[in-house]
Amino acid sequence: MAPAAAKRPAAKSVTVTARIPAALAKKLAVYAKTTKRTRSWLIENILGRYVEHEIAFAKFVQEGIDAADRGELISHEEAVRQLREHIAKRKSERRKAA
Repeated sequence: MAPAAAKRPAAKSVTVTARIPAALAKKLAVYAKTTKRTRSWLIENILGRYVEHEIAFAKFVQEGIDAADRGELISHEEAVRQLREHIAKRKSERRKAA
């Protein structure tokens, strides 16, 4: 039996036009040649990862806003204390691993 992915039709693609600086276009061409990929493949891959990252970031920001709206806040001093505690713990772990 064929895998589920093989049964699905290929996703339709659309053409997107964007103006980019000449220096970026040159870097893209060099990268495409180096990786033996098409510029189109690279742009789709890079843009896809970037958009997914931005969506996740926006989601986390909204979660923070929602938490603040519910009054789930800590003081600046408490945040700094927690960060310093975390940094000290990581330094200790690195020393033990060395």
